[in-house]
Amino acid sequence: MTFLDFSKKLSEVSPIFLIIGIIVGSIYYRKLDTLHKSIFFYLVLMLLVDFLSRYFGFISNKNNNLIILIVYSLVEVIVVSYFYYKFLLKKVHKLLKAICFAAILYIAYEFIYYAFFDTNVKSFQPYAKVADNFVIILLALSFLQEKIDDFKEQKWDNFRLNIVILVFFTFNTLIFLPINFIVNENSGVKFYFWAGNSILLLLFYSYLIGKIWKNGKQNKLQEK
Repeated sequence: MTFLDFSKKLSEVSPIFLIIGIIVGSIYYRKLDTLHKSIFFYLVLMLLVDFLSRYFGFISNKNNNLIILIVYSLVEVIVVSYFYYKFLLKKVHKLLKAICFAAILYIAYEFIYYAFFDTNVKSFQPYAKVADNFVIILLALSFLQEKIDDFKEQKWDNFRLNIVILVFFTFNTLIFLPINFIVNENSGVKFYFWAGNSILLLLFYSYLIGKIWKNGKQNKLQEK
């Protein structure tokens, strides 16, 4: 098996992990607290975007589904921002909230630009995923700042979740910064980037699935 084949196989495993997570979440859904229900819906959205990406790649004459990356980024920044303000952050963080809105507007602009005005793959260099990741990293750092300031964190579950999010989106940013190179490079190096991104996704999804399963199982045992 060549590395190209290995990279493609990894990309095919991602929706399988998401489907497993959704099945686990569906089984324990009534037992999940609101935070873990939100994680469950995040996995559902990521699966829908994944299928949408594969569908556009299938029907496109040029096998071009790159615009879905911008859609993915827009959905993700909205959902994760809501998640942090709803469940993790206790303060308003007005500047951070303004940055979130600015990022959403910027990603929406990039979608319109690349969908209708510049459809050339060679010039495709959006920073939507970088903007998305940057906002999520700021959200994670703000959560850390709150915990450092009050020293009252008794449960470490959310702290660990925040660290996982911070690490994942930091590495994910490094992968997507040179997106134009990854898309147009022909020597095969780009497949190392895609493989690295697939591995990161699988690890991230595995952690989220584990949290859903653990929360559902614990709440089920407490009811007995």
